[in-house]
Amino acid sequence: MKKLIILCIMVVLIVVGANMYAPQIAEAGLYQALSGKMDIEPGDVHVNASPGLKVLKGDLDSITVHGKNFAVGDLRFESFDCDLKGIHFSPADSLMNQQLTMLHADSGEMTASIRSDDLKTFLTQKVNNLSDVSVIFSDDAVQVRGTVKLGGILTAQAIIQGSFGMNGNKLMFIPSNVIVEGMGMTFNGTRLGSTEIYDFSTFPLGIRPDSVTLHDNVLTIHGRVSNT
Repeated sequence: MKKLIILCIMVVLIVVGANMYAPQIAEAGLYQALSGKMDIEPGDVHVNASPGLKVLKGDLDSITVHGKNFAVGDLRFESFDCDLKGIHFSPADSLMNQQLTMLHADSGEMTASIRSDDLKTFLTQKVNNLSDVSVIFSDDAVQVRGTVKLGGILTAQAIIQGSFGMNGNKLMFIPSNVIVEGMGMTFNGTRLGSTEIYDFSTFPLGIRPDSVTLHDNVLTIHGRVSNT
């Protein structure tokens, strides 16, 4: 009888401990998974699971991620907000990798914003063969100006007109027109490849962007959970 009582007490302690601490452990694991992709703080990540015991089965009620002024590679985001519901993950893989390994979420949305100054800095670094680069935003259009060498000898002014858009899972700067002015002549063309801004293919939350807007000098990316 005494052993049975001790066993019952141990079971109760395990259940209570799981309810109290399992969501916190999952939260720490999610932060580890995200910190390899995004320069965020532990307090930017929140996990909810009730009862906490469901974490041991690989289920979470919700995940909320809210980050401000963080870098992803060479690109700086002004804000990032993501809310997921009905998350399923692999407890075994998470323990092995020391970070939460998410399988999928039932639903969820994401909004990320990038300031025009940070976009200007990024585009200035990424546009090839241009020097003295400047970037101008007008409504949803983008204009990149710079100096280009023609044949390695002549210098001309280049104006690249375009917009931001999605190509699959990639956020791109997509040129629509290129104007080259030099030697008293002007040339128009469109033969210029797009510039990749960010690739969401390996983003750890299963979020895929579906629309991009440019308003008041802020680029806003909207996305949702994709389980395909």
